[in-house]
Amino acid sequence: MSNAKFKTIFSINSEKNGFIKVVDSPSGRELLTTSGAMLSCSENHKLLPDAYWGIFLKNIKKYRDNYKRALIFGLGGGVIQNLLFKAYPGIEIVTIEYDPVMNDIYKYFFSGDKYENHKILNVDAKSFAKNSHKFGDYEEYFDLVFVDTFSSFTTKEYDNFNNFYKDTKKFLKPNGMFAVNMIVWQDPTFNESLKFISSLSSFYKNTELIFVGSIAGNSNILTYSSDKINL
Repeated sequence: MSNAKFKTIFSINSEKNGFIKVVDSPSGRELLTTSGAMLSCSENHKLLPDAYWGIFLKNIKKYRDNYKRALIFGLGGGVIQNLLFKAYPGIEIVTIEYDPVMNDIYKYFFSGDKYENHKILNVDAKSFAKNSHKFGDYEEYFDLVFVDTFSSFTTKEYDNFNNFYKDTKKFLKPNGMFAVNMIVWQDPTFNESLKFISSLSSFYKNTELIFVGSIAGNSNILTYSSDKINL
């Protein structure tokens, strides 16, 4: 496929995310890192149904009938947020995104300006989890909490990650759904992710995991956790 079919429409060297760019490809709009990894895509992207974004939405529909409030850690191009807005009209979403550059990328290139019931807080995920009272009364407020920060469990913000995930439980209503997207690059991080999944059982009654594809040696692992007996 010719590179001429990929048109870069915006690029920036973000202080917190490094060089990122928005491109229009034959499959749809994409948000890419300098290495070409896809951080996000448009809600009508041709590959969406088989990527973790589409599979995530399919599975939360299986587990629950409705979601009225969602807390999402990670924005990117807002594909998860946009899919939730379309699937659950009237849903309220709070997004935690530590890079304010993403706010404008979402607004101007991924239709973020058409969804009004959306609050984006530019704060580090762990800081928000520890000090959420500074931003609002969010304890036992959400039906869904999803952590989608493109972490490989090697980045500094996820040192001692168990405490972070345990802290997030306070945001869920009873029997709410807690889900995580993990990127697994190689065996050490794969083993760490399995250790993390096992640790979820210490504060959730049920955890299920789903593997999503494998491209160039990496996979997505989606986990779904709940205190509901029948997940």
